[in-house]
Amino acid sequence: MTAQANIRFLRQKEVTHITGIPRPTLYLLMSKDLFPKQISIGSGHCVAWLESEVLAFMQARIAAREAKQ
Repeated sequence: MTAQANIRFLRQKEVTHITGIPRPTLYLLMSKDLFPKQISIGSGHCVAWLESEVLAFMQARIAAREAKQ
């Protein structure tokens, strides 16, 4: 695996802020494999999402909307 230059972790509060998706809906979408899964970044319940995956999800939603038009 090669190292990527701009890898960034997003915590849940930031994910809900940039997507506009509330926390319970994030977890519902993840359970249905419709949203990127979180990554454990420490011990216990410390999780985050890859910014690139969240942005790709958002781009896919935009593309799906445009395909319907």
